[in-house]
Amino acid sequence: MGTPQGQDREEKLLALLERLAQVERALLTRQAYHLGLTALQAQLLLHLSERPYGVVALAELLALTPATVSEALTSLERKGLLSRAKDERDGRRWVLKPTVEGVKLAHALKTYAAPLRHALAQIPHQEEVLSGLMELLATLVRQGTVPETGLCLTCRYLRREKGFFCSLLRLDLKPLDLRLACPDHAPA
Repeated sequence: MGTPQGQDREEKLLALLERLAQVERALLTRQAYHLGLTALQAQLLLHLSERPYGVVALAELLALTPATVSEALTSLERKGLLSRAKDERDGRRWVLKPTVEGVKLAHALKTYAAPLRHALAQIPHQEEVLSGLMELLATLVRQGTVPETGLCLTCRYLRREKGFFCSLLRLDLKPLDLRLACPDHAPA
């Protein structure tokens, strides 16, 4: 942290991140309730709409026990919003994917963030904010503080030479092209 001024700045940033997380969670909870879901069910459905996961990976991602996640997933399955399939890489494991109805509901859930999107549209230097937050998340992943999410910045295929380049797709990437949950992600 360094100087007292630097500590003050970091403390303020941490407080802002916490406040924003609380706002985001309250908005998601409200939207989930209107759609007949718990906040956890909504969160799981949103993550699964980005890419398939297994129970253990979801539990790690959300810092919950596998039993808690499994119970919520079972409820989503009973509602016809999720389906299970054998993992192509490991036939002993299951991966979960939203059904057609689950995809529709995930799309409806995403409207919860409209107030946040509107507020974000008002801030200057959005690309720098985005890059800084992605770097923060990548650092936390590298430290082992949070589990891997498929973030481009932590992928072995990403090259940082005069910008960003995905060696898997053989594609130059702009900062806005970087993904938070890439299905082709391979940890570096």
